[in-house]
Amino acid sequence: MSIATEIVSMKTSQEVTKDSFISIVDSLEKDYHSKQQGFIDTELLYNEENREWTMIQHWASMEELKAASDKMFQDEGAAPFIKALDVASVKMSILPQIKKWG
Repeated sequence: MSIATEIVSMKTSQEVTKDSFISIVDSLEKDYHSKQQGFIDTELLYNEENREWTMIQHWASMEELKAASDKMFQDEGAAPFIKALDVASVKMSILPQIKKWG
């Protein structure tokens, strides 16, 4: 089994500020993702120019990533995150890690 990486690019609704979205993601990571089996870490990136966020997550396996993703939409704690998104902007890639340096 190899580590699975999920890369999600997204924009938020116009009314969601940068600081409020960081706070929403902070809660999501502390209260949901970090408690899921197989979770390794999350990195959040922001492109000021086009207001696009990128979230990179690493999971111990593809199966654990998919299980956590499926459960997330039923979790009340994830609702503020989902509500903050411009759903039409969300693009997701899930890829197996081939090699790592560093």
